[in-house]
Amino acid sequence: MTNYPAPWKLQGYGYILLYRFGTDFANQHAPEFLANKAIPGFGSVMLVNYQTSNCGPYGELLVIPGKYQYGREKKHTISKIYVSSQASVDNGRINWGIPKELAQFSFEPQSDKIEKVTVTSGNKDESSPIFTASFKTGSVPFPVSTRLLPFPLIQHLDGKAFQTTFSGKGTGRFATMTDLSINENVFPDLSHFKPLVIIKVDPFEITFPVAKINKLTY
Repeated sequence: MTNYPAPWKLQGYGYILLYRFGTDFANQHAPEFLANKAIPGFGSVMLVNYQTSNCGPYGELLVIPGKYQYGREKKHTISKIYVSSQASVDNGRINWGIPKELAQFSFEPQSDKIEKVTVTSGNKDESSPIFTASFKTGSVPFPVSTRLLPFPLIQHLDGKAFQTTFSGKGTGRFATMTDLSINENVFPDLSHFKPLVIIKVDPFEITFPVAKINKLTY
């Protein structure tokens, strides 16, 4: 395994789906250390095509189920995440405690404004679908920044607590989603929720800094 230490700077484009899932959903999909600690707040699904990163290009699908009370602080967590690169899996776990899993990604333009995205597990000969959706993007651009809606992360992995606040900016356009299909055995079922907003950010740049890491004591 090749190590790619933080900080990372990444560029590409992606879709940000903002939700208010509610505390029941957030608790249902929380890691054990955040069980029953959900509080009202935003959740998100992010689907990203990283065209450049410290470990090379890769696709990413993740869910942030909501907001949680973590001691005296309010935090978010990435509870489920797939990426298309083993280097991203390995280094995401080491650098930030993010529980990345390996999958395959297909970003297929259907027209100048419509794109179909498919995420599958397994190898190319024996793949099963995880997530499929089509996105139609509007024409009016506007600036996007994580300063408006930060998602400070807390992750526990391998006996360590990782705290990270990523930052990003780019050019956004409102989008709509159709033909959503999810394998709820391996990814949270979003079909009962309507996004508050969907934004395609293209291009964007994002920075994942060095995490604050503490050993856990039980």
